[in-house]
Amino acid sequence: MRKISVILILIVLALFHLRYLSQFFDWDSCVYALNIQRNRLESAFYNPHHLGFESSGLLYWKLLQYIYPTTDIMFFLRLRILSFALFFLGAFIWLFYKLYDDFLLAVILALVIQFSQAFWFYSLHNDTPMIHSCLMALLFLFTVYFIRKGLKTGHLFFLWFLQLSSIYFHQSNVIHFGMVPMAILITENRYFGQKMRTIFIYLFTLGAATIISYLFVGFVILKKGLGNPNESHFSFWMFLYAAIDRWGTSVGDKNYIHYFYRGIGDAFLVFQTVIPKFRVDFSNLWAKQSAAFNFHLLFWIFSLGIGFLNFRTLWSQFRTEILIMIFWLMPSIGFYTWWEGYFFEFWVGTTIGLWIFNYYILKSLSFPRLPYFSRSVLHCTYALLCGFYFLTNFTYSTLPRSIGPKFGYVEGIQGPVLKLAEEKIYNR
Repeated sequence: MRKISVILILIVLALFHLRYLSQFFDWDSCVYALNIQRNRLESAFYNPHHLGFESSGLLYWKLLQYIYPTTDIMFFLRLRILSFALFFLGAFIWLFYKLYDDFLLAVILALVIQFSQAFWFYSLHNDTPMIHSCLMALLFLFTVYFIRKGLKTGHLFFLWFLQLSSIYFHQSNVIHFGMVPMAILITENRYFGQKMRTIFIYLFTLGAATIISYLFVGFVILKKGLGNPNESHFSFWMFLYAAIDRWGTSVGDKNYIHYFYRGIGDAFLVFQTVIPKFRVDFSNLWAKQSAAFNFHLLFWIFSLGIGFLNFRTLWSQFRTEILIMIFWLMPSIGFYTWWEGYFFEFWVGTTIGLWIFNYYILKSLSFPRLPYFSRSVLHCTYALLCGFYFLTNFTYSTLPRSIGPKFGYVEGIQGPVLKLAEEKIYNR
């Protein structure tokens, strides 16, 4: 019955999303679609930051055209992202229920994640954040699940493949190398020497596979060289964005607190983009235009504050999860704040992790002698948050972007973008 319920929930979500599928076109989504449309390996592997995104998209597009010839590439590429997002939500519900034995909570929390701004926006958008972020969340959940099963060799093979896939879909996931090693270290069915050998083998083979993959793509597929330091040089391709002043260590003043505040805020709610200033304003706590955002921020301040004050209980109940989560969330927050923290696309995975962590915090406040009451409080809390996120993000983000084509930054590719926006499927 639970499996049928999950399938029905996913079907309803799929139909709803198809009704309000985004018709928003920006530079990234269009360039990635055009790279696939060119039907050339060189274009599919042009961007080293996500070897698996356009290359798997090209395979998907070839298979789709073999089954159903069409020219509506952007629609079907968005459908690919949506399908993976729905698959993740189904896997999340199943894993969360298996781990914490609360099916209704798993469903509601999955919907809270779904209706968070970053997850919702990028589940309907042909861009890179969704797949690799979901893979990282699955890596965390499966790691915790396998620890409870004893973390056998077969489990490690599965986690190794999952982590390598996440790196292929976004290069930045190499910063999460410590998640599985930490899981190996805290298992109880191995001696310390065995643990260290297993960690070495895991990291060495993962690093070797990653390096060999990049060398193969760079030198064999793209035919890069090591001669003159120009655009055909391997290092220029490998560190493409780092060679452009806009990203990373770009020149100029950087307010990293502001970057984090803006990026993580937009990842949960339409935090800044509705009006040209932040919608949080504690000087007007009950003002109509800012009250919801004020109390949303207060909710997170309260949650994290309670987690700090109640850390002993939190640690005793979720020690394994917290130790592994440290190697997921802390590198993400640090790196993405430095890299391009003001773009909410980099916070998709972090918001998933923060919602899971939020559950641990609120769960640690439960009353052992009142289990049903404690569960009801959790269910009601997340149900209210789910409704609030749905109403806000649908009104100000999803609905406007689903009504006719809208354009973000498309400088230099206006012509191809207009052709993508004229897909026949929207006119039927």
